[in-house]
Amino acid sequence: MDYIEQMVAETFKHLHENFSHAEVAPLPVVSKIDDEVNEYPAEPGVLYHLQKSTSLFVIRTLVSKNIRDDYQAILENPDLYPSLRLLEGGNLDVEKKLRFFILESHLQAEIIQDQIANRRFPINEETMCNLSDPGFSWWMTKKPSGFQISFTLSVTSGDDTVKLGPVGDHQMAVRNFQLMESLIQEAGLNLNIQNETNRVQFNEGEEFLLEELKDLFEFGVVGEGMSNLFKLLSRRISDHSQLETLWFYLQEVAAMRRFWIQVQYDLGNELD
Repeated sequence: MDYIEQMVAETFKHLHENFSHAEVAPLPVVSKIDDEVNEYPAEPGVLYHLQKSTSLFVIRTLVSKNIRDDYQAILENPDLYPSLRLLEGGNLDVEKKLRFFILESHLQAEIIQDQIANRRFPINEETMCNLSDPGFSWWMTKKPSGFQISFTLSVTSGDDTVKLGPVGDHQMAVRNFQLMESLIQEAGLNLNIQNETNRVQFNEGEEFLLEELKDLFEFGVVGEGMSNLFKLLSRRISDHSQLETLWFYLQEVAAMRRFWIQVQYDLGNELD
């Protein structure tokens, strides 16, 4: 087993063990439980505080290499972590405010923090978007022969449109989608990716690949088919550095999407 195959196998094993139910329900990683702190996962992730008003919300985050240790440290001395704003409104219910989300590595947590920490997001983004302020989210529109990823709501809407959230940087996405098309075609497989203004269309490709990519964007899940694809690509493509770049990028997108699913779940279950 070469390096690429080992990397794919280890990542898929981790996702299968920790995120196998992501397609049917948000991940049960909210810290609103009565378990002792020493039962919390000693894994990397994001510790966060979701602050919600009538029309806006802000996510205060902290990157963690060990959720269990950091969670306990924060509960013992929340005043030492002012960036989380846990003491605003008083020091009651600090444990209720503090949540966590498990990730594969703290590097993914850092990417999520760079993308969303301390930004103000509208709760009902759809009603506020226009051409001058197109919003922060990506949107996926399913089509009979593929799907479309839009970087603004203004270019597409409809019953088949899914709000993905702030998945990533648009320009980086386009570069990686172009790399994906090139590598897949170099390996003798079919995938057509059309980059247009503010949107990318995935069509005229292998059916299994289009379905795997749809699942990745919609549910944040890297499936077995995608893992097997990268194993195949590692045998057919000599430049593994580009393959590694693309693999880690897709993992980052999937992690960001899973986290945003959790945030939407949190918002829908806020009592105040």
